[in-house]
Amino acid sequence: MDPVSTAVLLLHPIAALTLIRLFVKQRRWRQQNLLLRGAERAAALDAHQATGDKMMAAVIGVIALAFGAHIARASLEGLETTTYLVPGHFHGWAGLLGLLFMIALWRAGRKTRDLKSQKKSFAHSKEFHGRISDVMVMLVTIHAFLGFLYLLKIL
Repeated sequence: MDPVSTAVLLLHPIAALTLIRLFVKQRRWRQQNLLLRGAERAAALDAHQATGDKMMAAVIGVIALAFGAHIARASLEGLETTTYLVPGHFHGWAGLLGLLFMIALWRAGRKTRDLKSQKKSFAHSKEFHGRISDVMVMLVTIHAFLGFLYLLKIL
């Protein structure tokens, strides 16, 4: 594979690794939530919510980057640009599943925020948000490993 194709294909994993790092940092809120109090906790919660919104956009961007890389790969190989768009491997399908989980995670976080601001019970929503996050850690780990294997296969 030529250097241009390799560079194009590496854009997605590099962006994804950055996003995974941000996701792990974002999950630290679960520990901080128990330790912080007062204004410091409120500021950390605001940062957690703002980062969650940015991460939702970033996930869509990383997935779009993956599709863009496959379109570029097909074009550079002289193939029809849609050749690699339908995932033919579990890594691709798990990425789309991860998007669904991320949407559920993001929506649960926003619902928790809204319920709390309305002075309604938000414990169930908060717990659901945390559980989705736990599942996503496992899915992200598996997805990244399979992506590494897939990258070795196509490079």
